[in-house]
Order: sequence, then structure tokens, then C-alpha cells
Amino acid sequence: MPSKTAFHIIRAVGGSFLFLLSACAAVPLPKSLPLDHPPRLGIIGFKVTAPIYHLSAIAEIPKELKREEEPILLNEALRRVEDQAASFLTAALIKEGNVAPVTVPEGLYGTRRGERPTQSQVDQLRKELGVDAILYGQIPWYGKTHPIYPILGESLDIAAESVVLGLVTHWNPVLISANAGFELLTSTPLWFGGAYLFGWAFRPVTVEAWVISAADGKEVWRKSIDQILSRKILKSYPESERSKKQIQLEASLRGATEALAKSLSR
Repeated sequence: MPSKTAFHIIRAVGGSFLFLLSACAAVPLPKSLPLDHPPRLGIIGFKVTAPIYHLSAIAEIPKELKREEEPILLNEALRRVEDQAASFLTAALIKEGNVAPVTVPEGLYGTRRGERPTQSQVDQLRKELGVDAILYGQIPWYGKTHPIYPILGESLDIAAESVVLGLVTHWNPVLISANAGFELLTSTPLWFGGAYLFGWAFRPVTVEAWVISAADGKEVWRKSIDQILSRKILKSYPESERSKKQIQLEASLRGATEALAKSLSR
């Protein structure tokens, strides 16, 4: 069974792992771009790439909802999430004050949400909007826990038990292997079932973003942010709304985009 120690280890190691992945390319724009003014950042927008197939995964379902209506409402909900991500990031950048956000009209010169623009599109955006850099992003997880956490957590849990058992049994391979097999059989449903339950309870959201220079099209910044739930942000909503799934996810999304803005700005 997953131990409390393993849960603490997974948080620490998982956070360090994600930090190492993004730290090498997360130098704030004012430092990475040699300019004599706050960088003008064109924001193409975000695309939800999370595996969401039912409206119930991200919002409360109306009782009178008809089956044929769900795909339409789900698409509208996902588009709303994408709009919110761009809006939250823009507001957070304005608040930080070190980067000037510029909204790129949807579809301008053939650009698409969540997709890296071509060099031709970059050149056109630079001339048309006067931007120094361009950001595009994706939302790969929205409402469920990233699978790396239960995988890493179960691995660490089994490893910790194997070390303890090895010290007690003088590293008896038969007993250690038997225990590992038993843990895989009994703990896997708990870890992955727990991750699913954590997803519903804590409303995790992951937002990834990349920035390329408008001068040469080279990547100058990238970062991935995992946000579980910002209780501080959630308190800004009316108390009657705070228990709603979509509101909790929205709070997590806002927290993630605010973290992106801070990384871009300072």
C-alpha cells in the first residue's frame, strides 16, 4: 500500500524533475532579449490537448442535456478554457509590468492556437504587430493528475520497501521479488485509482508554453507549470460557486498562467 513517505517523496522528486526540465530554458524575457524596452510579446494562444471526451470531466452537466448536444457543449467549454488561459496570462503580464502582451488575432496569417508559427508567419507578425517575441501554448492536462506522479510514486514506494526488506533479510532475492510482485498487484489500483480521485478532488491543471524570438524564430523560453488548486484564487469567487468543478479548474488554470507570467517577467 502507498506509504505517506512515498507521497512526500513523489512531491519532492516530481517537483524537482519538472523544475530541471524547464529551468534551462526559463530565463525571463527582459534578460534573454537584448532590448532597450519591455519586450512586446505576441500571444497566439493556447490549445487544450488534454484527453477530454465528456463534458462531465470538466463541468457540471445540465439535467436536461441531450446526448447529441454534449459534443457541441464540450467543444464550447474547451474553447472557453483556451480563451481564459490567454486572457489570464495577458492580465498577469500586465500586472507584472515587465513584458508587454500583444494579442494575436485568431487565425492571423494562418496561425493556429497551440501551434508554433512558421518563419513566414513570424516575419509577418513582427512587421504587422511590432512584436519582439511570440508565445504559443498547450494545456495537456486539465482535471486529472499527470501519469508521471502515480508511476514515480509507486516505483519509489516499492524501492523503499525493497531496501528495508533487503536489510532485514540480507538481500534475499526471492523475498524481495515476491514483495515487489505483491505490491504491483495490490498497490497499482490504489496508486492509479488514487490519482484519478486526486484529479477530481484537487483539480490539477498543467499549462505548457513556448516563446520564440521574432527576430530569428529561435526558441528563447519554455516552461511547464503544474497547478493543483489555488485556494487563495478560489476565495476570490463567490462562496456559492467555489464547490463547482468548472470554477475549481478555472482557479487552477489562473494560478498556472500567473506562474507563467512571473517566469516570463522576472
